[in-house]
Amino acid sequence: MNRDGRSYWLREALADDEAPAPPLVGPAECDVAIVGGGYTGMWTAYALTQRAPGIRIVLLEQDICGGGPSGRNGGFVHGWWDQLPLLVDLYGSEQALELAWAADESVAGIADFCTRHAVDAWVRRAGYLQMSASVAQDGEWEQTVETCKRLGVAEQYYELSGEEARRRCDSPVFRGAAFMPNAATVQPARLARGLRHVLVERGVRIHEGTRVQRVVDGSPMRVLTRGGEVAAPQVVLGLNAWAAGWPSFRTSLLAWGSHIVLTEPIPDRLAALGWVGGEGISDSRFTIHYFRTTADGRIAFGAGVGAAGYGGRIGTRFDHDERASERARAGFARLFPMLRDVRFVDAWGGPIDISSDRLPAIGSRAGGRLHFAHGYSGNGVGPAFLAGRILAARIDGGDDRLARLPIVNRRAKAFPPEPMRYIGARVIREALIRHDEATDAGRRPGLIVRFLAALPRLLGYRLGP
Repeated sequence: MNRDGRSYWLREALADDEAPAPPLVGPAECDVAIVGGGYTGMWTAYALTQRAPGIRIVLLEQDICGGGPSGRNGGFVHGWWDQLPLLVDLYGSEQALELAWAADESVAGIADFCTRHAVDAWVRRAGYLQMSASVAQDGEWEQTVETCKRLGVAEQYYELSGEEARRRCDSPVFRGAAFMPNAATVQPARLARGLRHVLVERGVRIHEGTRVQRVVDGSPMRVLTRGGEVAAPQVVLGLNAWAAGWPSFRTSLLAWGSHIVLTEPIPDRLAALGWVGGEGISDSRFTIHYFRTTADGRIAFGAGVGAAGYGGRIGTRFDHDERASERARAGFARLFPMLRDVRFVDAWGGPIDISSDRLPAIGSRAGGRLHFAHGYSGNGVGPAFLAGRILAARIDGGDDRLARLPIVNRRAKAFPPEPMRYIGARVIREALIRHDEATDAGRRPGLIVRFLAALPRLLGYRLGP
């Protein structure tokens, strides 16, 4: 594992990039202050510059733009067709479809952005496969496929046989799959850094290396940092997993580690597998394995098996967790036994923001002056594009369908307070991992593991089997 705190994606994207923007020093005024230089904050800024050219925006980032999850994720871009049954349960069929179509627009929207602004983010619109890699995972998508059929969108998410799935990627353990054709992969850090470059060109004032200490409600709002403050009538919080440590969001999120390992280039081996289309793939575990290829023929293979944080604190273990990386390598060996001799040349990790039902929280507080989006639960590249459009619509104040989508200002079940949240997350996380590892091996998990893995669902959280 590299020890510089940067993913392979970000190091590759920064090779010929500009120097960091200077930290904020002294007072500043603007129309909208944005806290967080990841996808949420930057897409909000981009959408605002489209809606209101000349708008004064100040964006504050504690690291560099794209230095967090936006620059180290798996780079999967898709909407919510795989979440359609949940959306129907929450909002009914008509509004569920409205949400699913709005989220689906993100795939084309991101690709069009890259084309329009000459951002080479390695966009490949090749679809997404959700595989079964064990008996326990068989049919995991059946309810979603049936819901898509019932609502007249069967072409958006449909089943493949084992033979059809293995034609796309010939792993001996793949038993069947569901396919979402409108999906893509990107080089996530190239997308983030390209977005930053466009914002600078559009006059957005960016300050990197600037940690926000607090936001003071008022008219205007005041965003306080160690070196200065920003006064603005509207503030956006694009905090991702760091929102779990923000006072008003502490019981709405868990910070959970996800880790990726990267192989050496193996284009000939990928060709032998038939995996040449560029599809993003995952299995159907709760502690999911997700994997995709790169422009130079590598496999980036991730697993949601990392640490949990106390009180929303993001410690160094989120970035450097050798046990999590080893579990990712073990998952790779199981799914691709014919590639056991392939060398891993990099590994990295970091926190993701898990919500209680795996859907993001998007909304406004403080009388419509403070706006936020977080809780992407490991699937944020496409939904963050939608969230940015929603927040920009709410700030703009127009009569816009995006500002009225049913996901806005929704209420989800709260997590318990600390220390129960941390203790529960640690215990249940390990039970979920062990449950998945047992079923992968064809074993029945032990009684205690089964009980702990099922407990979140019993308590009303959409976590676990």
